[in-house]
Amino acid sequence: MELYFLDENFSHISGPVDFFTSVVWSERYFEVGTFTLHFPRVHLPEVLEAVYVSTSAAEGEIKCGRIDYIITGEDGDCEIGGRMLESLLSDRVIYGSETLCGNIDEIVAYVVERNMRDFDFIIGESESVGGDTTVMYDWDDLAEWLYSILRPFGASFTVKLDPESGKPVFRVVNGKNRTVESSLETGIEPAIFSSSFENVSSIDIETESGGMKNFVYVEGKDGTVVTVDQSEGIRIREMYYSAKDIAPTAYLTAELYQEALAARGRSVLSKYKKSLSVSAECDVTALPRYGADYALGDICDVADSETGLSFELRVSGVDTVWENGSVTVFPLFGEERDYIGKLKNQLKLQ
Repeated sequence: MELYFLDENFSHISGPVDFFTSVVWSERYFEVGTFTLHFPRVHLPEVLEAVYVSTSAAEGEIKCGRIDYIITGEDGDCEIGGRMLESLLSDRVIYGSETLCGNIDEIVAYVVERNMRDFDFIIGESESVGGDTTVMYDWDDLAEWLYSILRPFGASFTVKLDPESGKPVFRVVNGKNRTVESSLETGIEPAIFSSSFENVSSIDIETESGGMKNFVYVEGKDGTVVTVDQSEGIRIREMYYSAKDIAPTAYLTAELYQEALAARGRSVLSKYKKSLSVSAECDVTALPRYGADYALGDICDVADSETGLSFELRVSGVDTVWENGSVTVFPLFGEERDYIGKLKNQLKLQ
């Protein structure tokens, strides 16, 4: 793997370089990803002034992240770490407060264009999310706001470095359903991960349902209460949410006001799902191949022959690990394990 070091304007400072002992790119669908690099301390002067680090375009889609820290160790090793380019939107606060009603695609384009302000970037061709919604912002972090409004639709966004212009490109992405059952209708090539197919060497499964909620009472500023029921025939687990920031005076009709409360309820419940996390270890030479046969956000079939369990799960993260000249891919399906850990800690405090 060859890497390039870039300045604040994404211009080359040094590279290509290949003196790294290990590189880990941790890409995530519903949150900003991270990266870590290890290299001999003697090369520290070559990277000290860098702001970004990226892979070569010759290796496929460019992976690029902003350097947040550099650590030197006593054993002659150095570590560089940081976050992927989606963090650029974390630098921006959505200016002011506003309630927006309409098509989710148009709302996202409007808010992003308005709030990136003087930053030199490109809004690329996005995948359609579809559907109408009612959302609001109140001086929110732009990246967190985007994740929160796109997640109920199963969508997210990416920021990638364009090799031709050298500028970051923003896109909304909407994962494809690559399960066998869906492929019979859509014709999309399925992606199956199973030890019996010999394309994964290990599968780890973790579930957590203690904090799951499927029914919410949402109360607006004037005391109006709207309910959102996502129980789908199972035992109801209720919660209450105060939406005092949503007022009827901001809407033309009572129906639009109630839909705004319902949209908030759906967004809240998306954070209280039953958590299922499955991680796998894949050989990069085995099918399906990351970036070619499946991508972040796609829904795939995952099966464990030892337990006999099978799932249809979204690819929520991918760790690409380069070490000692070999590459291993670790796809993560379902909820982040960090999320499950946080949920466990919350339950302990209750």
